[in-house]
Amino acid sequence: MKLNKLFASIAASAVAAASLAAVSYAADATGNPGETAICFADSGWTSQFWLNGDEQVSTATTATITGDGTYTVSVNAATKITDEETGDEVVSEGANGLAFAAIEVVDGETLFPGMVITIDSVKVDGVEQALNGTPYTSSDEKITTRVNLYNEWVSAPPEDARTIDGLAADATPSALGNDLGEWKTMEVTFTVSGAAAAPAETETTAAPAAGDVAAATDSSKGSPDTGIEDVALIAGLAVLAGGAALVASKRK
Repeated sequence: MKLNKLFASIAASAVAAASLAAVSYAADATGNPGETAICFADSGWTSQFWLNGDEQVSTATTATITGDGTYTVSVNAATKITDEETGDEVVSEGANGLAFAAIEVVDGETLFPGMVITIDSVKVDGVEQALNGTPYTSSDEKITTRVNLYNEWVSAPPEDARTIDGLAADATPSALGNDLGEWKTMEVTFTVSGAAAAPAETETTAAPAAGDVAAATDSSKGSPDTGIEDVALIAGLAVLAGGAALVASKRK
């Protein structure tokens, strides 16, 4: 009898995890094909943007990649959140440092297999930043195209990492570094190669302003891990595994 109850509990946990995974994938799929943005979280996971329709607590301008060419995306880190413990509204005029930052292209690996994104410039509060190496292009679960700017969970470029002339010797997942101090705006200009003829123009769309979106709480701290394990899935798996899965899943 006790074993039956144990197996039933395990089965229920598996179903719950599968349901969370389905929700997570749906959230990741909400961006338009080719839509590109700066996805980031600051050092306190207060200011975040993930391009998944759920955690848009910053104002962002995205670009839609339609072929080879030069594009610019940006983010304003001003946020408005609700403290889950006190219920008080917390307004932040900007971000502090970085926990994670990357350029991500929705369905980029499907639309433009082998596409290479070269970072031309990264500006923080209007000041161009010196990079500590060469950012590389790679895939996120072979669906999203990603260029890590700062990702402490990646120790070395993955197998599908690529730069314009092969894989640069100084290719790194953390070329930008996280010691930015307090900042408000970030702008990244990049060039796409190996996709198609240059587009007539870059299409951009502005994400909702911080005050126009649902308030986020500290419980929405997400994982920047490659793959579809976004905030909802990681949080669910952490509960099921006693919190250990949150760290273990940041693998790539």
